Amino acid sequence: MSRGKFIVFEGGEGSGKSVHIERLHFPLPDAVFTRYPGGVPVGEKIRAVVLSKEAEGMDTATELLLFLAARAQLIAEVIEPALAAGKTVICDRFELSTMVYQVYGRQKPEYQELLAAVSKTINKGCAPDATIFLDVTPAIGLTRARSRPEGPNRFDNEELAFHERVREGYRKHIGEYPHAFVVDADKPLEEVWQNVQKAVQSVL
Repeated sequence: MSRGKFIVFEGGEGSGKSVHIERLHFPLPDAVFTRYPGGVPVGEKIRAVVLSKEAEGMDTATELLLFLAARAQLIAEVIEPALAAGKTVICDRFELSTMVYQVYGRQKPEYQELLAAVSKTINKGCAPDATIFLDVTPAIGLTRARSRPEGPNRFDNEELAFHERVREGYRKHIGEYPHAFVVDADKPLEEVWQNVQKAVQSVL
């Protein structure tokens, strides 16, 4: 049995990742859809912690290690077994998010080496076959994110400069990933959706 395809969506807050991933359920009914952090019980508990307003002031090292723990469990429990079984896996965020949020957003370049070393171990060879980066202007994305019915999370409430650094990190590192697609997420929803479909179809 051939190994499945691993497709990752990346992007800043309000880039529309969740919307387009949800739309992919119809054309890809047999795919495994998951998210990071989250996707499994342990990961969802970590997600609730790191996104909560109560976690404001959390040390960046603690935040980074929690994200890594969530990724390790998601890979072990969902991603690696699904790929080994020949299934397509669609993931909302993966390792690049950790890089751009905890290293660039939090201005901790000294954590980059640690992140790379730990990722090499916990990823179990699960490298994305395609990374679709929905590139949104931070001011536009934050307006969208902060108007969600559920209200803004801890990262939505970060200052604009934080999100500009996150975008800088994405733009700097996205080219390091094979089959990387950069989609202008400032454009109207349907236009973005057409570009997302083309990117996914080119991989599958």
